[in-house]
Parts: sequence; C-alpha cells; structure tokens
Amino acid sequence: MLIFFWLLFVYLFSSIPNGYLIVKWISGKDIRKIGRQKISGSNIIHNVGKGPGILSGAFDILKGVIATAGAYFLGLPPFYQALAGVLAVCGQMWPVFLKFWGGRGGGTSIGAMLGLNPILALSVVIIWILTKLISKEMGAAIGMINFYIISGIVGFYFKWPEVYIFSFLTLFLVLAQRLLGRPGSIFEIKDKKVFLWRLFLDRDTKKRMKAEKKTW
Repeated sequence: MLIFFWLLFVYLFSSIPNGYLIVKWISGKDIRKIGRQKISGSNIIHNVGKGPGILSGAFDILKGVIATAGAYFLGLPPFYQALAGVLAVCGQMWPVFLKFWGGRGGGTSIGAMLGLNPILALSVVIIWILTKLISKEMGAAIGMINFYIISGIVGFYFKWPEVYIFSFLTLFLVLAQRLLGRPGSIFEIKDKKVFLWRLFLDRDTKKRMKAEKKTW
C-alpha cells in the first residue's frame, strides 16, 4: 500500500505545471503556445527569459530528487526507486493537470538520477553539457539520449538495478514523447522526415530550428 501511494504521489506532484505557472505569473503568456510549445525549462529560457527558465528547471530537478530519494528513505526496493523516477518523468512530460502535454523530462531525469546515484548523475550531466557545447543544433537532444544510454550501461556494469531500470525505461518514454509530439499531432504529419527531426533534434521542421536558433 505504501508503494502505491508513493508512486501515485510522485506522478501527481510531478504533474504540477511549474513552468506554465511561472511564465503565466511573470508574463501572462501561455508557454504552451510559444517556441516548442512545451513547459520545459529550456523552452522558457529561449523564449521568455533565463530567470524564469532556471527557476522552472530547478523545480523540475526537485521533482526527480524527491521521487527517488524519497523512495530510498522509505525503504522501497531498487525496482520501485527506479519506477518512482520514471513516474516523476512521466508526470513532467504528461501532466494530468495540463491535458497530458508538458516538458521534455530532462530536468526531472537529472533530479531522479541525483537521488539514485549522485556521482554518476553529475558525470553524465557533464557529458550532456559538453555534447551541447560541441553542437548547438543537435547537442541538447543527442546529449539527453547519451545521458540515459551511458547511465544505463554503467548501471548494468556495476549491477545497480535502480539505475539501469530507470535509464532504459525513461529513454524509451522520452523518445516516445518526441515521436508522438503533442497529443493528436502525429496524425497531421505528412512528411516522414518530421519523425527524424523529432527524434534527433526534438523539433518538427528545419524552419522551426532556424527560428529557435536565433534565440540561443
């Protein structure tokens, strides 16, 4: 029963749309209609401002930390620690309070990994940042994929089940969100190249990429 209530709490808590609320409070704008139309910290930084974006990102990280660290301190087995992290990311990406369309899950994933294995989390985040610096166009999206793959491989090698279960499950879900896009939008795709753009660049078109590039 404790496991059920903790996992339910984690999803609902992570569904709190802090990015949407912060932007609405500061600027009166709806972040879901701006840029990538997601409530992620990166979208807020690029299209609203660094302050609101960093604040939102910090809350996203906190969601992940609370999910996995809380599961650990409650004495839940490694599998449920991982599952708590996965549900935290699900809540951030598919928040029940915003009709299941939220952020990218990156900040919450970092927080969840910090709760599972802080040293590994910091190491893979550095690799993520370096990847982004090397390529401004693909670095952020590819770096995020590397985050999960490297964490999963390291976790499997050192026999940390909570790490590799979280990493590989979350990688699948993050890629699924990218490919599916906003609920219902997949049925509007006419050019199959959009799937590649979504998968590797987390964008729909080259035109959008060029438009966003000006704000970086």
